[in-house]
Amino acid sequence: MQSLSWYVKRIKTMSIQEITWRVTSLSAALLEDIRVKMNIVATPTFQAGYQEQAPFSPPFRVFVGDIEKFNGQWRPALLSKADKILQHKLSYFDLHDLDLETPINWHKDHATGQQTSLASIMSVNYRDIKKNGDCKLVWEPNRHHQFVVLARAYQITGDLKYAQCVITQITNWLDANPYGYGMNWKNPLELGIRIINWVWAIDLILDSGLFAGEFKTRLLHSVYLHCRDVSGKFSQGSSANNHLVGEAAGVYIAASYFSMLKDAPIWQQKSKAVLETEIQAQTFADGCTREHGFSYQFFVFQFYLFSSQVGHWHGDDFSPAYQHTLNKLAEFIAIIAQGGEDYPMLGDQDDGYVLDLGDHVHDINALCDLASHLYDNEIFRINAQQASESAFWLFNQRGKDKKLALSLQPPPLTSHKFAESGYYLLQAGSLNTNDQVSVLFDCAELGYTSIAAHGHADALSIVMRLNGKDLLVDSGTYDYYSFPNWRDHFRKTQAHNTIEVDGLDQSVMTGPFMWEKHAQAQCTDWQPNNRGGIVTGVHNGYLRLASPVTHQRSLNLNAQQKELQITDQIQAQGSHDIALYFHLSEYCSKIKVDGQVCSLVLGNSKVMITLPDNLTLEARRGEWHKDPNHVSLGWVSRGYHQRTPITTLIATGKTVANQQFTTSVHWL
Repeated sequence: MQSLSWYVKRIKTMSIQEITWRVTSLSAALLEDIRVKMNIVATPTFQAGYQEQAPFSPPFRVFVGDIEKFNGQWRPALLSKADKILQHKLSYFDLHDLDLETPINWHKDHATGQQTSLASIMSVNYRDIKKNGDCKLVWEPNRHHQFVVLARAYQITGDLKYAQCVITQITNWLDANPYGYGMNWKNPLELGIRIINWVWAIDLILDSGLFAGEFKTRLLHSVYLHCRDVSGKFSQGSSANNHLVGEAAGVYIAASYFSMLKDAPIWQQKSKAVLETEIQAQTFADGCTREHGFSYQFFVFQFYLFSSQVGHWHGDDFSPAYQHTLNKLAEFIAIIAQGGEDYPMLGDQDDGYVLDLGDHVHDINALCDLASHLYDNEIFRINAQQASESAFWLFNQRGKDKKLALSLQPPPLTSHKFAESGYYLLQAGSLNTNDQVSVLFDCAELGYTSIAAHGHADALSIVMRLNGKDLLVDSGTYDYYSFPNWRDHFRKTQAHNTIEVDGLDQSVMTGPFMWEKHAQAQCTDWQPNNRGGIVTGVHNGYLRLASPVTHQRSLNLNAQQKELQITDQIQAQGSHDIALYFHLSEYCSKIKVDGQVCSLVLGNSKVMITLPDNLTLEARRGEWHKDPNHVSLGWVSRGYHQRTPITTLIATGKTVANQQFTTSVHWL
């Protein structure tokens, strides 16, 4: 349970309309809970003319391609993964080939062995680690991505064992998860993702003839309960972020496919309206998600993309405005990605994805390959250098064949501004000439809605990449629920490449997904050129102090001279402690600190970072500790519950009144 003060602060973030909605929703949930406990569970009715015993005939197919064109290079990985799923073994987050037991235990955090509550959902607190384990670890196998893997394996082999396993495991899940009880009915987003995977899995094995009889009846009943439950709980107000998008996408896709359900047209219309609204409400004009969590950009792109394709397949196309924004979402990702091999990890990252079609959710080549089938945009043709398995399953024999521009050489990088969202790229050079440099500057707001749930205190932070390799890295996210100290640490100002004042964060966090005070940042100068250019930003996060402080940062990139100059201006009244942080990526080697200078090797480049001479420099490297809750600097997390030791440079000192601090980065 959260503290009473947390609930008071949480209510203060809500509008009157949101409070009213929450009270109404709670009343409806209490009534439903009574019905469930009395075993009064709603049952579906069907469209006129539906014949239960007739072969299932959906309004569209998720795959209509020529399976003979499946690239044989994809086959070993797919079958290896599918064969492990046959044995109830899954890999997710930091867990590899984890045995989910026989029969599968759907109510367990398999990382810790903690069983979850099977009480009615009104009694289940999914954030209570001691009683229910880490909800993300519980929910991940219950999203049922693995069933689509099995169904793809069935498609390429024709082997019934894969299709039969889909039926067996879903049946097992239905047996173990009666409606209204346990963690797996608790969160509408989880239900939405699950029914999307059911649609794909069932359709890919439909030709096996196994979707029939009692199993079909039971699944349709559960689909009905999923859609009914989620559509009645669409997130609103300060919680209407990626969760609302996923909820609406799940209902839209399931209602479109299982159109024989009498309520399907209403659900379809309602959820489509939500998607049309939210793609505009949650996306800046420049294509960035308003959540300011770059990982969630990939997540919502998948929801919007799959919903759009389903609409197109059955003659319910989404609007031109929707398609334009979907294009911009993908374009933002592609432009940001050009400067490096690893995608910058600004904001929260939890590795969420919608469907497993063979490529990792953060695979830039796959995303650009998918986008290039829909949009005539050179950035997608440049970034998609090989055909992806995802595009095969989604677009094979749908529309004209697309030829990848494999002969295109990536052009030299150019600086780019995303003024609406607040991100600025100073860039120049090319990988072909080994002189590529990219610096991403964060002048963005903290996050979306009044709670900024997935934002980090990273105003004026930078990510720097040389010839595709991270030099200065955003340290990532690591955890949401299991390790509260680490959850806080990775969101703090000191976990980012920026300045901290008096040991305080720029913004004030109130809980694991809530910020009480939001630092506001803005760009005040933008002068790009063919060598990189100049950008300046300022934030007001420390104006809340008794002795107010303003932090202004200016970046001057000159790729010709192979130098980045970082000038931090502190405007203050009185004396303050400051700390300047630079997180060196795990790709840096031969790191040495001598006085105010740090030298290192990154790939084929020798790098020298000179810190301000009016500060004291030290370097810290992460070390494993016997206490998993022991927090320290010197870590990067590129995946949920995964972290790697790195070296963090910390320059500390005092500032009185107005003072300037200059850092330079040179490379050869």
